[in-house]
Amino acid sequence: MLTRTVSIGVASGTPGQHTPSDLLRRADQAALAAKHAGGDSVAIFTADMSVSGELRNDIELHLRRGIESDALRLVYLPEVDLRTGDIVGTEALVRWQHPTRGLLAPGCFIPVAESINLAGELDRWVLRRACNEFSEWQSAGLGHDALLRINVSAGQLVTGGFVDFVADTIGQHGLDASSVCLEITENVVVQDLHTARATLARLKEVGVHIAIDDFGTGYSAISLLQTLPIDTLKIDKTFVRQLGTNTSDLVIVRGIMTLAEGFQLDVVAEGVETEAAARILLDQRCYRAQGFLFSRPVPGEAMRHMLSARRLPPTCIPATDPALS
Repeated sequence: MLTRTVSIGVASGTPGQHTPSDLLRRADQAALAAKHAGGDSVAIFTADMSVSGELRNDIELHLRRGIESDALRLVYLPEVDLRTGDIVGTEALVRWQHPTRGLLAPGCFIPVAESINLAGELDRWVLRRACNEFSEWQSAGLGHDALLRINVSAGQLVTGGFVDFVADTIGQHGLDASSVCLEITENVVVQDLHTARATLARLKEVGVHIAIDDFGTGYSAISLLQTLPIDTLKIDKTFVRQLGTNTSDLVIVRGIMTLAEGFQLDVVAEGVETEAAARILLDQRCYRAQGFLFSRPVPGEAMRHMLSARRLPPTCIPATDPALS
């Protein structure tokens, strides 16, 4: 099923001050903002969009060169077992050292990469580099019990050759496919459900794990969980950050845990920033988590040291209910 959306941008101007070209450019920037907000909406041009438009143009100009010149870098977000503090995984996140704007987070350039058909090239760079570093760590005797998580952009699930590229890259670096987890968002799946389902099925044949990232924020339905070959739900950080102060978030987390248990799926909580949130997750039997309570994203060498230590310091581990141990 192919889902179509409409994004509309509206701009107004002053006669004699703004030309038709000005208005068209502003309307285009507003339409792009509507698209990035999820589509099927109308956005009215604001001055902030002009700044965003300038940044977008700058990124378009330099991104391809950045990929080719190896100006990208990976950082890693550890994943921990809340019961023990053991490091059980790491998520590869891309950063870009822009020639004039400094280090850019992915939210600044990935949407642009998707709109100018560079997302596939970017994804392939990340997969190659992450597998290479993870392989080096394993060769040093580190991370054999850990999972490497890699994000996949929307277009890859409908791109011919993607599954073969994943299999070849993992094989070239001597990794066990079961040590790699590809993460997709709910919205990616519903854009072309039939093709996405077929691609995910082939990826499962390769042996990789599949996770739904940012679960709870998109358009997924229970029927998707019934039909898609996935292993893990990652609870979006918007439902985790205020656990302990927001009762509605707790209701949502409980619901996700019930769904996961019913479909025999693993669960990872994103965005854990407080001990209160970590304790509540433990109470709900959600044992795997990421977040600034444990660590911010770190360079590869720091991640290597974490894997060598195998676990976080005791001060980072929330008090555990003995009944849950």
